[in-house]
Amino acid sequence: INAEYMGIRKMSAKTAAVYSLLQAEKKAAEVVETAKKNRVMKIKQAKIDAESEIQKFRQKLQTKHEEFEKQQMQSGDQGTQAEIAKADRDVIDLQRTFQTRKDSVTDLIVKLVTKVEL
Repeated sequence: INAEYMGIRKMSAKTAAVYSLLQAEKKAAEVVETAKKNRVMKIKQAKIDAESEIQKFRQKLQTKHEEFEKQQMQSGDQGTQAEIAKADRDVIDLQRTFQTRKDSVTDLIVKLVTKVEL
């Protein structure tokens, strides 16, 4: 009887160890899943924030350009027409620069936000 009891005890110790490992695995999977969900939420929020900043910047440039154009039109001078053309080119250059750097800035923000430390 004693030998049988020892066999059952060893079996339940093995079962307990397996159960403990399964529980640890389950908990680790939950932690990973939570981290993934948090990462996705941070990415979405970073994109929303980046788009908001882009819109503000675009509106600021547009307002500045319109004010300048209005001011120049009111003066009616031929020299101002050249300045308006130059300002238009400058705005276009700024918009190009903005478009080329937008993706890299967004990527940088996303990388910073998605860096998950466990």
